[in-house]
Amino acid sequence: MILLVMLLIPVLVDLGFLIFGGKQFSIKKFLVELGVQTAVMAIIAYGISWQNTSDTEVWNGKVSKKAREVVSCEHSYTCNCVTVSCGKDCSTTICQTCYEHSYDVDWAVYSSIGSRLTIDRVSRQGVAKPSRWDAVEIGESFSETHGYTNYIKGSPDTLFRHQGLTERFKDKLPGYPRQVYDYYKLDRLVTVGAAVDDPKQWNLDLMNLNAELGHWKQVNAIVVVTKNQPDEYFYALEQHWIGGKKNDVVLVIDIDDANKIDWVNIMGWTDNKIFQVALRDEIQQIGVLNRDLIMKSLHDNIAHNFLRKPMKDFEYLSGMIKPTTGQWIFAMVFGLILSVGMGIFLEKNDIFDEETKRRYR
Repeated sequence: MILLVMLLIPVLVDLGFLIFGGKQFSIKKFLVELGVQTAVMAIIAYGISWQNTSDTEVWNGKVSKKAREVVSCEHSYTCNCVTVSCGKDCSTTICQTCYEHSYDVDWAVYSSIGSRLTIDRVSRQGVAKPSRWDAVEIGESFSETHGYTNYIKGSPDTLFRHQGLTERFKDKLPGYPRQVYDYYKLDRLVTVGAAVDDPKQWNLDLMNLNAELGHWKQVNAIVVVTKNQPDEYFYALEQHWIGGKKNDVVLVIDIDDANKIDWVNIMGWTDNKIFQVALRDEIQQIGVLNRDLIMKSLHDNIAHNFLRKPMKDFEYLSGMIKPTTGQWIFAMVFGLILSVGMGIFLEKNDIFDEETKRRYR
């Protein structure tokens, strides 16, 4: 349907050239222009769909191995150039490719989720051992981002539309935590107007939890702590984050001035709804913002009850994906320029030798 709407202006322009172009614009030219425009607009429609559904999630695991690896030298230069004759009054220069070293060294880190990265070299060849590689510990948490198709992102109003809530809380809605730093680390504690004791330890506990459960349960656990917010805040955050990524468990806790828990809610896609109810009730019963008890409850409930809902279950939303206003304008203007430009070109150029054939009939 989107492609048909995008083709409306080009087809009307093509028909205009066919009707008013006279003999210079034949049916053949009309079909050529229509075919090219259909192909181009189909590519644009696919690109818009990809842009509107392309998303990233965080995969979690552990460092499984680190290794010093000898590899081919990456630093080449031209050398041994000679000038040779290629015929009368002709010569050319032929060069060889040389390398600065006989080999280079990679300082590699492998993870339990099947990925490999390299620590930056200290020297150009990489012979010296980097201190950061030396500090890598087998079994420590490892996180990286991966792209996936998010049908929910392409049609968020289908599942999340709480009128006025995002506008009401717009100054208190944090960005989604996805920034991997120091090669494979990621902080997942998000605070909104709340101060927690030892946030570094909160993040370390979340790293360790995700390292243990991330690959096994296909999960990415996040904790959001807010202060003195009404329970409607959760739905504003849910809409702002579009329900989270497909492997997320987002535990949202609101506390008062005395660090007592006011309300709890869970954001996440799971086929086991008992998980969300059980986790919410357990955290609520803890009563105060106790890191050890909250982390234990989060860990145990994910381990025993979490079952990730596959994104293919939302594939039906692909038919509801619509371009934004800006994307519509771009597609329509581009289609108009393309159709007019091709029409003028085809009208002025006898690409099928039709004029020549008419002269000799």
